Amino acid sequence: MAAPALLPSPPMDEDGAAPPVLATPDPAPPPPEPKPPLERQRPPVRVTSEFDSERRLFSHRLSCRVLDGLAKLRLRVSHGAGGGGIAWGPPDVALLARNFSVVIDPASRGAVLRGAADLAGSLRLRASHNTKNCQSGEQSYIHVGCSAHCLSVSCNYEYDKSIVSCIHLDRCFQFKYHIRKEQQGEVSVTANLGDSPCKIELSSMVPPNGLPKATFFFPKGEVSIKEKILDEGDRILSVNGLVKSHVLNGACTAVYNDNAMNIKYRYKDDEISFIPSISLPSNSLSFAFKRQLTPSDKLSYWYNFDTNYWGAIYKHKENKHLKWKAGYESDNRLGWASLWVGDAGGSTKEVPLKAKVHFTLKVPQDNVQNSVVVFHVKKRWDF
Repeated sequence: MAAPALLPSPPMDEDGAAPPVLATPDPAPPPPEPKPPLERQRPPVRVTSEFDSERRLFSHRLSCRVLDGLAKLRLRVSHGAGGGGIAWGPPDVALLARNFSVVIDPASRGAVLRGAADLAGSLRLRASHNTKNCQSGEQSYIHVGCSAHCLSVSCNYEYDKSIVSCIHLDRCFQFKYHIRKEQQGEVSVTANLGDSPCKIELSSMVPPNGLPKATFFFPKGEVSIKEKILDEGDRILSVNGLVKSHVLNGACTAVYNDNAMNIKYRYKDDEISFIPSISLPSNSLSFAFKRQLTPSDKLSYWYNFDTNYWGAIYKHKENKHLKWKAGYESDNRLGWASLWVGDAGGSTKEVPLKAKVHFTLKVPQDNVQNSVVVFHVKKRWDF
């Protein structure tokens, strides 16, 4: 047996000594696991109050977290201001969770229950039930739906035998059945035309009272043909349609319905919007014009050539929490001005002092002395 080969000796330095053996570096320690972001601490109790001077109505909402933060309890109550409005009404109570909610309305002596659950994989079950009192004319219903990746089934049942069911099979087929309390229903079938984005739908009344309605959908619009009964009892085929297209850096929309057509063109860039519109066969012409004067100032104007009515609005936005508008409407002979303090479309938690105020001044042209000021105030308290 041959002797095993010896490893070569390390080279010698000038002094005849072998260089020191470098120590094997320790493996780099694993990076620390990222810490989960700190959850926003929600106050135990939150109270929001609103007042509308035009309706002379106060609204209050109280909410708090319950069940270790898994659900939210909400209480709403409204009452009129002194000297007018409505009296104190019964509060509505709601318990809201991620997959379950209950909303109780004492005024209608009913409640709305909603729930959802993931059964397996992409299969999800959802259901809702409305228990409003039938004697008050409200519809009591039960809704059950089930959806998966390529199949969706839903069904509604109301106490007076009104049923709506719908089946979606992938993206190529849809079946819908609807029957109302008048013992008349509607059934429709929708199918895609191969791999194209076009589809066709056939719908008919149950029991049928004529030819089914056919609708053809395509990427830039739709066309439908249905049978129409005239006052004299004659039956004719009615064609309705909608077409959209891009023309000259703008969008043109044509709507045809009952032998009347409306054509609207919309051009918009960073500074200007121009929207003319014409109706046929009446030849009614109107247009709207908008101009962004500065990043914070905008002017809007519209005019109708048939009635000679016109209107104008000037908007100024100082910042996110302060803006105002002023305008005039010739058809109502009314001038107005509005001031918003606080983000009109945002939440009170993002505005200074957690409060929002909206003032509006209305000045009738024929009687300036009847000018009125209305305002809306919303305030939030966290405890």
